[in-house]
Amino acid sequence: MEKHAKLITYKINEIEYKFNEGIKPGEKFQITPKIECKMGRNDKTLFINLSVRINEDISSPVPFNIKVAIFSTFAVVEEADQQVYIAEAIETLYPFLRAAVASITANCNIPPYVLPIINPESATPEGNKEKLN
Repeated sequence: MEKHAKLITYKINEIEYKFNEGIKPGEKFQITPKIECKMGRNDKTLFINLSVRINEDISSPVPFNIKVAIFSTFAVVEEADQQVYIAEAIETLYPFLRAAVASITANCNIPPYVLPIINPESATPEGNKEKLN
C-alpha cells in the first residue's frame, strides 16, 4: 500500500505517570486506554499529536495513571482525505507509543503494560469512537 504521508520526525513531548496506592495485591481491574490523534496542516506538512491516557475512574480503578503524547511532522507525498492521513499517522506512530508505555511501566518496577493492538482505520473519527476520544 502506497503511503500518502512520510514521517519526517517525532518526539515524545509529554509523559505523566502516577502510581495508585489504593490498588490492593490480587485486585482485579480493567485498563481502558483512551487514544487521541489530532492533526494540523500547513501546505505540504502535517503536524500530528498522538496521545494515550489511562486514568483512574472511581467506578473502575486502575493501578496507575499515565499519559504519553507524541508530536510528529509528516510530509505530504500524495493528496488524500484527512482520515487517510490520520490512519497512516496512527499506523506509523502507534508502535512508538506502545513501546514508550511498556518502557515507562517496566521502569516503574511494575509489570509492563503493553497497549493493545489497534486497527488504524477504526481509530479514526469515522471509525470506532471508543478508541478515539
